[in-house]
Amino acid sequence: MLQRSLYSLSILSLSIVAAHAVGGEALNTPRLSSMDNFRDVAGTTTARSTAHDGTLRAGVFYRSNALTPSAADLATLDSLGIKAVYDLRTPGEISTAPDAPLTGATYQNIDILGAATSGANITTAAILNAPDSAAAMKLMQETNRAFVGDAGMRAQFGTLFNELASVDAAQLLHCTAGKDRTGWAAAVLQSIAGVDSATIMSDYLATNEYSAERIAATLKAMPPSMASIYAPLLGVDASYLQAGLDQVSAQYGSMDNYLKQGLGLSQETIYVLRAKMVEYNSLPGQAGMVGNSAAGAKLLQQLQNTRLSGTYTAYNYYLQAAIDNQNLEGVESTVGGQVHADAANYLLRQNALIDQSAAPYASGTDLKMGQYRLWSTTLTDYLGTDGSSHTQSSNEHNQGLMLGATQRFSEQLSGRASVGYSQGKVGGAGGSVDTDLTFFNLGARYALERLEQGLFVDANASAGYFDYDSKRELGGGLGTAQGDSHGKLVGATLLFGYRAPVSGMIFEPGLGVRISHLDQASFKEKGSELALDVDSNKQTRRSALAKLDVSFAPISLGNWQLVPGVRVGYEHTLGDRDVQSSGQLLGLNIEQRAAFDSRDQFTGGVNLMANLGALSLGADMNASAGGSHGFGGNLKASYAF
Repeated sequence: MLQRSLYSLSILSLSIVAAHAVGGEALNTPRLSSMDNFRDVAGTTTARSTAHDGTLRAGVFYRSNALTPSAADLATLDSLGIKAVYDLRTPGEISTAPDAPLTGATYQNIDILGAATSGANITTAAILNAPDSAAAMKLMQETNRAFVGDAGMRAQFGTLFNELASVDAAQLLHCTAGKDRTGWAAAVLQSIAGVDSATIMSDYLATNEYSAERIAATLKAMPPSMASIYAPLLGVDASYLQAGLDQVSAQYGSMDNYLKQGLGLSQETIYVLRAKMVEYNSLPGQAGMVGNSAAGAKLLQQLQNTRLSGTYTAYNYYLQAAIDNQNLEGVESTVGGQVHADAANYLLRQNALIDQSAAPYASGTDLKMGQYRLWSTTLTDYLGTDGSSHTQSSNEHNQGLMLGATQRFSEQLSGRASVGYSQGKVGGAGGSVDTDLTFFNLGARYALERLEQGLFVDANASAGYFDYDSKRELGGGLGTAQGDSHGKLVGATLLFGYRAPVSGMIFEPGLGVRISHLDQASFKEKGSELALDVDSNKQTRRSALAKLDVSFAPISLGNWQLVPGVRVGYEHTLGDRDVQSSGQLLGLNIEQRAAFDSRDQFTGGVNLMANLGALSLGADMNASAGGSHGFGGNLKASYAF
């Protein structure tokens, strides 16, 4: 009858296990003949699922009865990579059946019971005090309540969990039968992992199936009167574990309070234990993310399988807190380094700004043959790009100074040369990049007839060297990643145009192409666990240009001549318009795209030149639109010789 009851209980346990195994990964934990209750805390046949789309990791925590394996089973245990063994038995139990040492593993005795049972094991104490099976069951229930209520036991369990958190390898915990002290510890671990209560109970009851043969043999060897009392002590019953869980609720209100107040575990330790046990198949909101955020969330998810996870790191604390709060706190947008892509995009467009700022002095039409003009112009510009589903918003600020000279060599030919320096600041996705660009520029214009009228071709080339300093505030307590780099920037513009005086105004339409090439060195960020190794960035942008400059008739103002003008332009990117950056973190790759991804950009501006003999002063203002929006203005001064 008793064997039939145990068999029924085993079948019930297996049914519950099967019911909760759907979707889990198959476990190949070996079954040991000499240690029948050896198994993985992750589950019996499949890895258990947890809250928030998690799955228990296999091979992290093993549980068992006394570590007295056969030679074959010892070889199997040695193959599992177990580096720490925690023996939860009393000294008396250990003296009767000492643990066999595992190769490469440390051993630690954490006596859970201590003086609570005068050094005896639970089942022996119970059988000596229980007159019948009901009383035996009650004693086992009281023992599980004592796991929670007894201060000495709580201290020992606290020691156990802190030790489990401190080792970054497979670990084994056990007592004599692997069911009571070990069963409670395993249930608490699964609770920390977020396993549901029904599944925790089914794993607890699995002892009855794993140890069924040994239990039956033991009872068969006993007199019936003793067997009836001893039967509840050899296996487990749902009421045993439930008694401990009820004590947690009554004494602490929640498992979390029991862990922190009762066992003295810190939030960091709880998070380390959970990360060791659980891999989250998706992170909060990850399924709906696209673009840079999706790439960042993927990196955060992949980092679960690196040394940053399951240890006392800022990343581990951040991610586990994010799981609890169901909010990644925006780190998915900052972790990938979008600002590096934004900065690369900004640098690729510097040639356009240089061309635009030097335009009033590019032609040499205001000079006589052999005459030259020394000139200077400021470089000031702002461009903002609104965020989208793919990227965070970005902004660019630029200021600098360019000094140059333009000379007219003949009726048809003029040339120019300039040097300049500009400071840029790019912000986006929690980061900022400062660039210092030093450049020189050469250009020439050749007209088929004469510079003042008719068809012409204008060519321009520039080259520069830049320093690069970046800072990214990652958020989520992950610190600030900082880096520095350098690189080269070259570019060229070829424009075909026509200059036509019409009714006191001068119209100058033109069509052309521009090419810019960026060559930035790789660098390593510092200052955060999530600092990236940023790859070198070699990118080329090609675009088609169209423009129209209009100069109006001079207006006399005393001795000054005021010459107003307007300029409109259009630039169309040829080929791939996206600019990206890439980096690595612990062998994981991540790419980010720049916020500015407009294929078409329109510009418009007004300018005013004031001439007094050889002296010329000027100012211009411009605006741009086309997916990104910006404005700028420059002050100019020149003198003709």
